[in-house]
Amino acid sequence: MLYITRREHFSSSHKLENSGLSQQKNEELFGKCNNFHGHNYYIEVTLAGTPDPESSYVMDLKLLKQIIHEEILDKVDHKFLNEIDMFKDVIPTTENMAVSFWKALADKVKRENVSLYSVKLYETEKNYVEYRGE
Repeated sequence: MLYITRREHFSSSHKLENSGLSQQKNEELFGKCNNFHGHNYYIEVTLAGTPDPESSYVMDLKLLKQIIHEEILDKVDHKFLNEIDMFKDVIPTTENMAVSFWKALADKVKRENVSLYSVKLYETEKNYVEYRGE
């Protein structure tokens, strides 16, 4: 089994808020993140598979780049995440974003020889979430 990874960057803003809670509880729960703010995110999409006999690629990284752009970056880059369809009725925490991105990508990258292995989403240089579809 081989693993290939494509790393991309995007910038988005959000506000962490649970609409079912009071403003006071949201402030207690989310602190400064309850205010409108933004991040410069990095996403790493890792595929697991075996090389194709003709190309020796697990997947052409140009194709993986295209899929990531179409399914994620075109929808979230320079957007207010709370207002986009992908996060309708979902608090756009880094955890929920990673799960949503997995759902957007899993079927699009699936091939006979390859599948999605993980989505890593870096919110800051020091904080990231990794989701493996579990």
